[in-house]
Amino acid sequence: MKRIVFFILSVWLFSACSSVRTTADWDPSADFRGYQSFNFSESFEEIKLNDLDKRRVKNAVQTEMEKRGYVLSTQPDLLINGYVTSVEKTVVTNTHYGGYGPYFYGWGGWYTSTDVNNYREGTLIVSLIDVRKKQMIWEGRAEGIAPPSGGEKRTKAMDEMIERLFWKYPIK
Repeated sequence: MKRIVFFILSVWLFSACSSVRTTADWDPSADFRGYQSFNFSESFEEIKLNDLDKRRVKNAVQTEMEKRGYVLSTQPDLLINGYVTSVEKTVVTNTHYGGYGPYFYGWGGWYTSTDVNNYREGTLIVSLIDVRKKQMIWEGRAEGIAPPSGGEKRTKAMDEMIERLFWKYPIK
């Protein structure tokens, strides 16, 4: 019984730590087995990210597509578009303190502490377009707090975000 409780708590803890939410939508009539190749659209280069992050996203998407058996090509079956939005958010936390003083001697008073934290939450949208039909067949969204700054940590966080996004990709 203890093992089951520990397992459930572990799963809950690790899922709660994840700051990225992913959703996806796709065309149920699209035959994903019929597509063999992909490339990035020209508009992908216009994503509102710095060059390093743009390269990180592009490399991660390419890796996920290649894992699924697609080949990067100049004559692709699928074009990949990307789009980024971000919103400034605020969290206000009120903490109330009160009670007895040290060693329970007298009334210690009552006071409230208010913390205001601002952060930026972004959404990365990746769309796959059927080149022949000129129709979107899949769209994935990753929403959450921006990954940590700094080289390898940021690259790893973005790789994991794109990998989670593609978990929702239909099996080829």
